[in-house]
Amino acid sequence: MKLQPTTAAIGVLLALAAATTYAEPAGPAFPGNEAVRIVNGKRVVEAPPLTAASQRYVKGGAKLPPPSAAGEVFMIEGQQGLMECRGTYLSESGCIPSSLGTTKRPRLWTVKLGGVWLHCDSRAQSRKCEPAAAGAPGAMGTVE
Repeated sequence: MKLQPTTAAIGVLLALAAATTYAEPAGPAFPGNEAVRIVNGKRVVEAPPLTAASQRYVKGGAKLPPPSAAGEVFMIEGQQGLMECRGTYLSESGCIPSSLGTTKRPRLWTVKLGGVWLHCDSRAQSRKCEPAAAGAPGAMGTVE
């Protein structure tokens, strides 16, 4: 039996679609972020801990509004991918999917480096980082 070119092309496209579906998940958006690991081919992400002030806010039932369109955001890796958050922690109401690469805005990165949670002003090697336990940093993030 001889395959028609159209049938062969459809077969190749289906094989490509299947391979793409089972592709290995991406690593961290921030180089060296220890909170994002690939375990047995699956992306596993550790969420940043809540500070004492954040715990009181969340336990009190308060919800963060989503980030403003042009304001500064905290970039936090979540199970669903890179998120832009209004606060220093992952929140259903206060985080939206990342617009990195399509929208320029000030970004602070909440990452785990050397076993410590930090807020960093940039992904560059020359970045400045502060311990996340100290709360939200006073400095603006780099526009990316």
